Order: sequence, then C-alpha cells, then structure tokens
Amino acid sequence: MTMAHDDPILAALVYSTGEGAVMGRLAEAALGLGLDVAGMIQHDERRPDRRRCDMTLVDLGSGRKIPLSEDRGKDTRGCRMDHAALEEAAGLALAALSGETLPDLLVLSKFGKREIEGHGFRQVVERAVELGVPLLVGVTADHVEGFRAFGGGLEQVVETVEAAAALIEDLARTKTARDAA
Repeated sequence: MTMAHDDPILAALVYSTGEGAVMGRLAEAALGLGLDVAGMIQHDERRPDRRRCDMTLVDLGSGRKIPLSEDRGKDTRGCRMDHAALEEAAGLALAALSGETLPDLLVLSKFGKREIEGHGFRQVVERAVELGVPLLVGVTADHVEGFRAFGGGLEQVVETVEAAAALIEDLARTKTARDAA
C-alpha cells in the first residue's frame, strides 16, 4: 500500500463491547471539531425475546440505516450476519470516498474477521489508505494481529478512547493549520 497523505492515520481502537456507541461518540467529537466525517457506525438493539441483539449499520453521511442481522428465530445460535447487507453498507461507505471532496476522517465501527478475510469493509479501508484519508476503526483484541498484518507497518493501535480522541484532536489541529495557510 502507498500513502498519498503526508501524515497518514490508519488507526484502530481496541474495544471489548459496545464498539458502535464508542465509535459513534468519537465520530460526533470529530464533527464537533469541524472535521468532515464519513463512515459506518454499528448500533445494537436488544430485543427481550432474543438471545442476541439485532445489529444495524448507520451511514454517517446520509443517516441511512442498513439492518445487518438476519432474523432466523429467537433460538438461533451462530452467526446471524446478513453478508449481502454488509457488502451493501461497504459500497455506501466506498461511495463517500468517490466524490470530488474527500472526508477529513473515515470512521468504521469494526475491522473484524470479514475484513481480515478480504470482505466487508476491507476495500473501503484500502481505498481510504490509497487516498490518504485518515481512518479510525474499532477492532477486538482477537483481531488486532489481523489488523496489524493488513496495515503492514502503517497502522497504529490505541488501547483507550482518550488516545483515539487525541488522534482526532491532532487531525483537527492539522486541518485548521492547513486551512489557515
């Protein structure tokens, strides 16, 4: 991978649970600092009659919601992810990197098994890197090594929300300085 940006950010925040809420708050903080933010945030909805929550992806640009869980009944075990919906969401996120004006930051809730295998948001992350668009993504401890292998030395892994927020603040300062020049 080659980087087009002078000071690239390919960062992952290690999370344990609730990545959508955490990444959503970080995206809101970036917007509050004046950054143009694109990406997808996962929202989990608990249903009292189900063992597992329903997952929905929300596009930060349009607010469009894409249901990510297949409803296979209340006693379903195993993966319930609708892979076609995930690919649809990835296509929508990729479109945010296709315009004349690129976002200042791309935020994705998750870089997981599907991305490590070359699916899901993998192409979106690759395109952001190619274009030099800073990226912040959530990753579980189980997938950090897969993220590092993908990043090839360009990645940065942070362990706390505060460290991720500091990256966003630095990005906003750099943008402000560049815009003022």
